[in-house]
Amino acid sequence: MALEQRVEKLEGFAEEVKQRLARIEARLDVIDSRLDHMATKADLAALETRLIKWLIATAFATITVMGGVAAVVAKLLH
Repeated sequence: MALEQRVEKLEGFAEEVKQRLARIEARLDVIDSRLDHMATKADLAALETRLIKWLIATAFATITVMGGVAAVVAKLLH
């Protein structure tokens, strides 16, 4: 294969690579813009902590209310 043909092939390949790279960069820009709206590991850890605290507080409140209801029912029955 002649040198000129090889160079033409490489130039064609380089042009194709430029186009593909431009498409990849456009996709990365879209992904990057979406990442601003996603939760990080720290956000998820903070959420987990808040949920655990909420669950414990809710369980404590439920037990307290049910204990009060049981005391009222016990007084009414005796």
